[in-house]
Order: sequence, then structure tokens, then C-alpha cells
Amino acid sequence: MVKLSNRALISRLYSSADQQLQDANFDTDNWSQWYEVVQGLTGAEKMVYVIVKLNQTVTNGGFSEFYENSFGVFAPEIIHALNEIKAVATAEIVSSSLLAVNPTGLLDDAYKAFVFKIQLSEQQRAQLYSQDIRYDQLHDVENLEDLLGNYLQEMIK
Repeated sequence: MVKLSNRALISRLYSSADQQLQDANFDTDNWSQWYEVVQGLTGAEKMVYVIVKLNQTVTNGGFSEFYENSFGVFAPEIIHALNEIKAVATAEIVSSSLLAVNPTGLLDDAYKAFVFKIQLSEQQRAQLYSQDIRYDQLHDVENLEDLLGNYLQEMIK
């Protein structure tokens, strides 16, 4: 069996997850339906989906876009997944962003309902921008593709 490169493995898992989300008939205005569809993915698909979505949105528009596009509902899972693949610096940045948008410490469904359609204040945007800078500085320190790919390669051995 030919070993897939990290990029190919991540790409295949992301494509599979994305296809399942496209095929699922759920109300995009309902966070719990979206969340349940994502929870129905395999562990590897879910991990790839949330980490890739984090990286795409933060790279394109920062943490403000990440939260305003509702991906913040997955922030606790993303932190867990990042720690699992040993991307601890990235996990710490996501945790800091979470404190900026959820200063009261809401948990579980209350948090997800709150953050799903969040309207960020200018103060929150400023706090998130500082996390964007930290995230951008990780480029040469913590390579998510390598860490995620290596973790997945170990999973499928």
C-alpha cells in the first residue's frame, strides 16, 4: 500500500467531510443541526474539518471572520484537536480568542447558541486582531499541516 503524503491524506479526509456536510439536509440557520452533522463525521474527518476551517478562516479574515462565520461553535473542539496533535501554541491562541468572545465563560449549548450569530464589538475585534498577529507569527514555529498529517498517519498505521 502506497503511503499518502500528509497533504493528500488531509485533503481526502477534508473532501469526505465536506461532501457529507453538503449532502446533509440541515438548516444552516440552526447551529445545533450543523453541529450534529459535524459530530456525525468520523473522528479523523471531524478533526481535519475543524482544523482546516480554523486555518482557512483565520488566514483569510482573522478570528473576527472565524467567529462571525459561526465556526466559533467549534472552538472548544478545535482547542482539544489542536492539543491532541501537539499544536499547543495554536491551541493557546484559540483559547485566548475564546476568552475575547466569551468573557462570561458560557459552556456547551449556551456557548454555542451565543456565539453562533455573534456580533463582535470593536473592543472584541481589537482583542481578536492581537490573536491574528500571534497566529500569523506561528507560521514557521508550528506547522499545522505537518502536525495534523503526522498525527493522522499514526492513527492509520
